[in-house]
Amino acid sequence: MKARIKEIRKYYGLTQEDFGNRIGVSRQAVTNLEIGRVEPSDLVFKAICREFNIDPVWLRTGDGEMFINSDDEVLTTIDLLMTG
Repeated sequence: MKARIKEIRKYYGLTQEDFGNRIGVSRQAVTNLEIGRVEPSDLVFKAICREFNIDPVWLRTGDGEMFINSDDEVLTTIDLLMTG
């Protein structure tokens, strides 16, 4: 997942600080996520998916497409992942 988080940040051309600001965490937290020191909490995972329109399955596993089509799909997929 660490490489996919970095891929999202690079895709949008954001610094670690700017990416962190968008999802509500510090620059250091983004660094820790990108080097794999920590896994994202459920809240951070959801924030990344919501803020950047990222498919949660892709973020978690690398399967499928990076982006999803609508906000409703994001919430539905996140809810399925978190409960399943």
